[in-house]
Formats: sequence, structure tokens, C-alpha cells
Amino acid sequence: MTNPSTLSISVIIPVYNGESTLPDTIASLQKQTYPHWEAVVVDDGSSDQTSVVATQLAQQDSRIRVISQANQGVSGARNTGIRAARYDWLLFLDADDMIAPVLLERFTEQLIANPDLDLIYCGWAYTTPDGNRLPAEYWHSPLNLFSVSASCCPFAIHCCLVRRNLVESIGGFDTTLKTCEDWDLWQRVTRSTSRCALIPEPLALYRIRFNSLSHNTLQIFQDGMQVIQRAHQADSRVPAPQPQYANGVFWESLIDSQLRWISCSLGQMIGNNETIQPILDAIARVPDLDPDLLAFGVFESAILLSGQQPTAFIELWHSVKATIRERLNDLEARSQTSKLALQTLQTLERLILGIVPSFPQTLELTHAIRVEVTQPIPEFSVSSSIQRLYCRVEIEGDRLGIIELPICDGRVSSSVLKDAIAHQFNWVILGHYLKPVYRQLSYKPDVAGVSVWRGAVCLAEGLPAENLEEQVHDRIGWTVFLQELWNSPDWEESDFYRPYWKSLLKGFATARPRLSLPFTNIKPAQNGWVAIEISQPLPAVAANGSDLFLIPLLSGVPLGVIKLANSGGLISPQKLRREIIQQCGLELITAALREGCIGHPVEGLRLHDRLVKVGLSAAPINVPEDVTTQLAPQIRLNDQITATPGLPDLVIARHAGDIGTSASRRAMLPAGAIADLAPTATGTVLALTANSTVNSTVETAAYVPELILQSTPPYKPPTPSPARLAAASDRSYFETLFATEPDPWKYTNPYEQTKYEQTLALLPTIPIPSALEIACAEGHFTAQLAPRVNTLLAVDISEIALQRTAERCADFGHIQYQQFDLVKDSFPGSYDLIVCSEVLYFLGSIDALNVFAKKVAAALNPGGYSLTAHANLVVDDPTQTGYNWDHAFGAKKIGEIFAKTPSLTLIKELQTPLYRIQLFQRVSNLTGAIQPDMVTPEIITMEQPTPPPAVAADTVLWQGGTPYHWDKKVETTHLPILMYHRVAATGSATTARYRVTPEAFEAQLRYLRDAGYYSIRLDEWQRAVKYKKPLPGRAIILTFDDAYQDFLTEAFPLLQRYGFSAVVFVVTEEVGKFNRWDRAYGEEVPLLGWEEILFLQSEGIEFGSHTANHPPLTSLSPAEIVQEGIRSRSILEQKLGQPIQAIAYPYGSQDAIVQHLMGACGYLYGLTCRSGKSIYGDGLLNLPRIEICNTDSLKDFVAKLQ
Repeated sequence: MTNPSTLSISVIIPVYNGESTLPDTIASLQKQTYPHWEAVVVDDGSSDQTSVVATQLAQQDSRIRVISQANQGVSGARNTGIRAARYDWLLFLDADDMIAPVLLERFTEQLIANPDLDLIYCGWAYTTPDGNRLPAEYWHSPLNLFSVSASCCPFAIHCCLVRRNLVESIGGFDTTLKTCEDWDLWQRVTRSTSRCALIPEPLALYRIRFNSLSHNTLQIFQDGMQVIQRAHQADSRVPAPQPQYANGVFWESLIDSQLRWISCSLGQMIGNNETIQPILDAIARVPDLDPDLLAFGVFESAILLSGQQPTAFIELWHSVKATIRERLNDLEARSQTSKLALQTLQTLERLILGIVPSFPQTLELTHAIRVEVTQPIPEFSVSSSIQRLYCRVEIEGDRLGIIELPICDGRVSSSVLKDAIAHQFNWVILGHYLKPVYRQLSYKPDVAGVSVWRGAVCLAEGLPAENLEEQVHDRIGWTVFLQELWNSPDWEESDFYRPYWKSLLKGFATARPRLSLPFTNIKPAQNGWVAIEISQPLPAVAANGSDLFLIPLLSGVPLGVIKLANSGGLISPQKLRREIIQQCGLELITAALREGCIGHPVEGLRLHDRLVKVGLSAAPINVPEDVTTQLAPQIRLNDQITATPGLPDLVIARHAGDIGTSASRRAMLPAGAIADLAPTATGTVLALTANSTVNSTVETAAYVPELILQSTPPYKPPTPSPARLAAASDRSYFETLFATEPDPWKYTNPYEQTKYEQTLALLPTIPIPSALEIACAEGHFTAQLAPRVNTLLAVDISEIALQRTAERCADFGHIQYQQFDLVKDSFPGSYDLIVCSEVLYFLGSIDALNVFAKKVAAALNPGGYSLTAHANLVVDDPTQTGYNWDHAFGAKKIGEIFAKTPSLTLIKELQTPLYRIQLFQRVSNLTGAIQPDMVTPEIITMEQPTPPPAVAADTVLWQGGTPYHWDKKVETTHLPILMYHRVAATGSATTARYRVTPEAFEAQLRYLRDAGYYSIRLDEWQRAVKYKKPLPGRAIILTFDDAYQDFLTEAFPLLQRYGFSAVVFVVTEEVGKFNRWDRAYGEEVPLLGWEEILFLQSEGIEFGSHTANHPPLTSLSPAEIVQEGIRSRSILEQKLGQPIQAIAYPYGSQDAIVQHLMGACGYLYGLTCRSGKSIYGDGLLNLPRIEICNTDSLKDFVAKLQ
């Protein structure tokens, strides 16, 4: 290994006719803050003055060497440089690219900190030919880089520092490739090693250049397809691949990788105005082209790499868009990808607007503006052909991010925009408006750092003194917000949540009155309803009914409905306050910012005073009497809630849903969709203006969540699903271990191999008729035990481990394999030998170990042997050497329990400081037979023969010590939501990806059951997300898109058998028909009918919307999106008789605008095709899912769950 103190780097610079760019490249190298490098400049047969320029540079700097050769191409030149390199680490730098001054320093710092690394890489950015850097930056995650390289080049050539011997071992660059040679090299490197690290900074600069090989798109396409093919098969050029990649990535993913590459290449060719016919001729009909990748290809080639500055991008786009649209339309017709051109153009506009420096801008589909939060938010109108608002949000000059909203009928309401801004950026904006309070805080040193005080109230303790101001808001912002909201600056955070009587006691004890007694302000409920203004002193509420429906108002604006159980009498102000805080949560911040802050300067009135002032100045709205009679009692509409300039003609009243979900978000709606809005549910579509009716022609429509009707159902918290018991070390633990890391314990190391040999040495030398090996893992010991026995049953809780054991031991014909759970399963026979190695700790308790030892004794034939090998743990004896693992017992206790088990006697034991191997024999208890206490065991002690393996060495306490304990409570903080389509044995090859066989589905369900997973509902996850409270055990949601008939015949019986539920998403206009949307694939598959759906509903299956007609929603206008969402929801609710609150977006086609409109249509949950588990930070209308495909083995399935 290279000594970090003398670490030097060879920089390989191939150059061909680079006289004009080479000096800048060398200059960027000479500016490095890390000086220990050499530059090997390989002049590859240049016909200009490159050789002269290179020689002059070398004469000026001794670290530069020049090699000249006949032209061999860039790969040949780099290989020449590799052979000439003097140092162990290589960086490849093309003669027209540059690197940031700190690049080598950052690389070497990482390498010194992690000397086992084989590869370190950074991000990169583009520069124009004249050296100006573009703002876009790129890098990939270091996790699973080989899988990334199976579909694209993971990083630019000069982003990476790599070991020279690794590059040499895989043969250097492939000289047969004219392009993509760097991609091919990185693919082989990452197939060989996972020891990679990322520096997430754009330290490599890629100069845009013309007439180079990188602009030969057809050649790049052809070479790229070849590189992709190589990643999906074995590669003989890689002598020592990572075991899981010996045969490449899954062959079945080849089509997906090729589609991505085809999409990107077509986009580049369209952007370059090249003919796309050669690619179209090379591929068959492709109905799955990716519009986002197409858009990026067009953007990169036509805009980003144009050589122009970002200020010119809008004008450039207007000059090329007609040609690009025409070619996209041709591609759409050829590929049969629905609405491909429109979706690509939408993404293109978003990419362009993300990089242009100035606003406002108007493109074909999108209007872009800049909004400063502290300045008035205007109403504005645009052409009715513009459908999307792209809003760059800033506060006091700091950029917050992007808001995207639909433009309906050419209008955008300031109240909707303010609501969206407050919701998306509430915490950061709050920090700005609390600055006047923060400036008045005092800071005092304490034992752990610094404490923060507001008067006599300590807000936080133990803050680090460094960067104190940056930490204050995150630590105390919520408390200060509550103090400001409730006008109680002397309250501690706990005071806001205390029961009424405890607050009284604390007030008396501290002489700081918190609450008044008796109540002097009492407000009666009206028919069980009461509206309470938060910005005013809270009254007590006189409620006579069993339930109270509480409507919190902020500056006169209703926030939602809270249902309170009431036994009669008065409800104290403190209880009202506590319930409002707990039920509204962050929506209090959103509402306070929207009503009192956004549109106003940071300096000025306190937050509470702002809210009081707004509430007093709000003007009432005159609405028709028939609307007033439907409103909840004590609701008075004011001009704060209007979602349009003036009153909208028609509104949708508040949907059912928890406060803070999409039910609370304001939205404009397209008037053209009114015909679909009216039938959604009786009484929820209301006419607000005197000249409009539900059935008339109207100009404006809106969803107004503040319009709370007496018929609006209050939010009802979900009943928790019964959780299965799940242990930290159950089947899930082991399947995950083997699925994600082959050879997790490094079985072939000297430590394990020596232990194996010592274990076998304790056995009698005679052949053993029958043996059982418990926890065979990947079969390393199995293969060594097999020659000693006549028949062998190898068992393990992990099916993945058993598969690997079977592969390893394929040459042995006398071994059988079976899944086996130590705790749950009975022994499958009787044996002459039972082997347990490194597994019995996982029984978890002494009681379970006692039970297991008796099962072993019962399963042994008379005279049979039990052989155990386990580590010494400090938990058994803290005064002795041992591993500090979190188990209840180790080898010593295991031996003691087995020795106490009737009919088992210890025959021989090998003791080392780190492990014990123990041989027991079953003896008879009959009178006259040998008794256990008559046998003197042979005890062998020795020094530790080999050091512990690296994976466990840091857990050894050589002098003993305190045992470590970890609370192994199993909880769900990351929810897997699985996405299935069909469960069927056969079908068309073109749709095979979306079809799981019944056998595979059953194996997956069996695993989920054994691993302790259980089904929950989406509303349970919503509560967990809102309160950031984990669900008990291992929760999961299974979803099925399209509602195929085979769900009833194949999937449902298996779900019942294994105790799981599911959510099925229905295309409502196609119920009882066929999958019309897949006609391009040529396979008609029947869909569930209404009778079947109703039967499944009665059996506990949930249903959601998959739209009315299964279109890609991002390709539709706002009116069409709303029509699809509301028509589907309306049909489902009418047929099923219950609220429908979940939608799965067809094709995963969704964006911020689709989410916004679907929320206004009444959906609380939107399920995407974005891959991953759902976490607390996910938007409920943007939930990821894990797609389960027909190519997924059980190992793949388990790995996807992690």
C-alpha cells in the first residue's frame, strides 16, 4: 500500500492537434494545491504545433514529460501514458479539459483517510469554449457504481483517481472503441471493486467542443449499445470481478438500459439536427421511450452544449423549437409512445428555465416568474394557451427553490401561490420572520456548550459554540413560534402541551400565572360545532353533546375540523390549545406565514400582532344564502380565502382529510372541467356568485379548503392494523444479509478456515452415517463436512444462503437442502451428527437455548454427536477476553446449557481466547448404561491460532469489559410499498416484466410472513409521517396497478393464505374490459368487473384510482388532468360507497402540477413509480414504490426491500 506521506499521482494527458487548448489544461494542473504529481503528455501524431507547445511546457516544468507516437487514437494514447507512468495512482485528463485547483488535494485527503480505496471521483460541470462555467453540475452516488455503468457512463474521464495496478489488471483502455472508451473502462473498474468514494463537488471541468468524437452521436450510440451489452454478461477482460457481478447485472435489465440509451441518443441527435433514421432502423417498435431522457438529450446537445451563455438560451430555444417539435412528433408516431412529444417539450422547458439567469420568461407551455417572499405577491394573467407556472422563490435575496403550479384559464391567484410557497418552504421562511426575536435572545455558557434564553425561559441547552446562529432556528424555532402564535413569550415549550390542572399547579409554583380560574370567557357550541380564533385569547367552550367539532381559525381563516370527545360541561382553553397544536402541527406555521407574513417585510410587527391585524382588516364575503346555510356553524367567509381575483364562480368545498394534507391546500381549477366537478358528490360543488349555477357556463373555479360544510366529515384517525411480532435477528435479517452482501462474514479468511479444520478434527475418524448441519450459510463448511458423512441435510433460515450452498456443493450427490427456522421448526428426522456453528446466539434467550438443546438431544440417534462452534462473548464472563456482541450468551453458556441437558455429555472441547468448539454425545439413561457424569471430557486449551477477521476485530475486548446492549426493537421508519401488476403463469413476452408467476409471488409472501411483515393502510403511514412516529414491527403495503382479473384468481387466494391485504388501482372506464393502453404490445388481458371488485372489497381489499382512461397525466392539460382524476374518483365512490383517497399515476407520469391538481380533486395519496422506500419527508402525493418484476429472484426481492 502506498505511503500516504509520499503519495504521488501520474496525470495522463493524451493530445491530438491540441495546440490551442493544451496550455490551459496544463495551467489548471500547475495550479493544484497538492504538488506531488507528474504529467505524461502523449502527443498522438498531431499535425499542428502540439509537439512544440508540449515540449516548451515540459522545459518549463520538470514534472511534465512528453511522449510522441504515431496516431493510435485516444485509447492507444492513454495506454501509452499508463505504461510510462511512474506512480501508483492515475488521473486521466484530456488536453481540452481542466480541473479545479483543489482537486488533487481533495482526492489525496480522502485517500489518506481511507487507504483501502481503489477509486475516488468527484462531480463535474461544463464550460463554454471560452472558459465560462455553466451552472449545471453532475455526479452519481458511489453505491453500486457498476449497476450505474450498465446503462450510462458514471462520470467524466477526468473526475477519477484510480489505482494503476487495477487499470493494468483489466487491460487498460479498449482500442477497438472509437467512443465510450472511458465508460467501458469505468465499467470494468467498478465490476472489479466496490471500494469507491465520492467527493460531491464539481471539481472537474468539461470544455464544450465541436467537431470532436463526442459530437459524433451515431458512433456514440453504436459504441454505447456495445458497452451496455458487455455489462449484462461475463467479461473475460476482468480477471477478478466482484462475485455478484461475475456474470454482469441481471440480463433482464438489458432492455431497460438500452431503452434509456436509445432515448438519450435520439434526443441528442434531434438536438444536433442529425437524422434519427439510423437509430430507428436499428430498433423495433419501442412504446416505452423515456421522455425525460429524450428531453435531457435534446437539452444537452441543442442548448447546453451550444457554446452560448445561459443568457442566450431562451432566444436559442425559440429558434430551434419548431424543428425539434416536428422531429419529436415523427418519433412519437414511429415509437407509438403516447404523448411523447408533449411530455418531452414540457421537460425541456423545465430544464431550460432551471439554468437561465433572469425572469420573467414565457415559453410555449410555461410562464416563469421570480417571487420575493417579502414583497407583495401579485395576481396575474397570461395567455390561455400557457398551462404551467414556474416560480423561482427567493427571500431576502436567498433562493428557496422552485414552485410549479397549473395555470387554469390563463389565471393564477396570489392566494394560491402564497399558500403553495408557505407550505413548501414554511420552516425556512419562518426562520427569516423570527429573526427579530432571535436577535433579542441571550446566550450563556453551560456544561455542554451554550444555552439559549428568552428572558427567564431557557429555550435550549448544550448547543456547540461554533456556528451558533445557524443552529438556533432548528433547535428552538418551534418553541419560539408557539410563543409568538399564542402571545406567550414567557412559556416553555412543555407549557403548551400540559393538561389544564398541571398548568395551574406550575403557575402557582412559579408565581407566573399561565391560566385563569375560574373561566371568564365562555363560548357555547352551536349544534356541536364551535369556531375558535387562535390569535385572540382562547375561551372555554360549553359543549353539551357527546362530540364537539372544533374549527380553529387563524386571522378568520378556517384551518380544518378537529373532532373532540366530550363528556359534557366546559372544555378548558388549555385543552383546546393542546388539541389545536397536536392536530394542526406544521399547518399552523403554513397558515401563519400565508396570512400574516408572505408579501410583507421581515421587520415590523411581531407575528402575533400581524395575525391580529390581518384578522381585523379582513372584509366579509357576501355569498348566496343557499351556500351560507350549508356552511358549518360560526363560519364566516372573508376575502383572505378567495382563490381568484374576486370571487370564483364555482368552488369545491373542503374534502375529507387530516389538517395539513392536500385537503388543506388551495387550488385554482379549470372552468372547462366543471361538467366533471358537479357530479363528484352532492353539495360539495357550490356557486358563489349570483350569476352562476353549477350547470351554467362559468369562467373561474377553485378548490377552497376553508369552505367547511356541515356535511364535511371530520378527520378520523385510523385504527392501527395488528402488527406481527418481528425480531431483529429473524429471517429478514439473514435473507437481507445474504441478498445484499455475498460472503458477509468472509468465510475463506484464515480465522474461519482454521476454525473449520479444528471443528472437523474433533469428530471421530469413522464415517458418520447421517448428519444435519444447522445454519449452513453459503456452504463453505458444508463442502468440507460432506466427505466425512454418508448423507447430509444442510438447513438454513435463508433460502438465498441455501441456493448458494447448493451451487457450491453441486458435485456432492448425497447432500439435501431445506429451509429451517431454529425456533419455530421441528427437526426433520434423527441423525448421527448435528452441527451448529456460529448460530445459537440468535435464539435470543436462555429459555430458547434450553428448548433447542433438548430438541437436539431428542433428534440424535443413540451414540450420536452434537458439534458446536461459537465465539466467546464478554456477556458470559466480563473478566475474560471475548467479543462484545449484543447477544444474551456466548460459547461458554451454550456449553453449560448443553452439558445440563439430559442424555447429552461433553466428550471433547477446544478452547481459544476467542472461541470454543464443543463435542457432545448422546448417552443412554438406562440403568447400567454409561451416565453423563461418568465421562471426563477432554479439554484442549491453546493460544489464539489466528487473529480475528477484519470484519469483527474491532469488537474484541482482549481484557474483558462491559457487555454492549442494543435495544433491538423492530420499527418501521422507512415503509416499503410494493408495486405489482399481474400474477400469472404465462403471457406475452413483451409484457413479461409486469407479470410475476404465482410460484414466485407465493415465495415472496411466505418470506414476508416469516420475516414479520404485516399489511397497513395508507392513512396509518400518513399519521406516522405527520408525527414522525415509527410504526411497530415491519409494516408494508402491497399495491396492484390496472386491476387485472388474475388478481382475483391468482393473487387474492395467496394474499388470504399468508395474511396480507392489498390496494388495487382501477382504470374506471375500462372495468370489465381489457387493457386497451397496452395495445402496442399486442396482448389483451381481461380486467376485473364491478361484481368482482365489490366481492374483493367485502373481503378487505382496498381500491384506489388509476385514472379513468390510463393516460400519462403529464401529457394532459390541467382540464384533462382534473377530468381524469375526478371522473375516476366519482365512479369509484358511487360504485363502492366509500371515500376514495388514493391514486396511482399511470406510467408513473406525474409532477408537481399533477400532484397539485390531484390534491384538489380530493386525493390525499399519490403513488408513483419512483423507486425506493417511503420516508417521513415524502410528500403524500409523491410516494415511492418498489416495483416487483418477473425477473426478480427471492434474493432480488429481499434486496429490493432494503
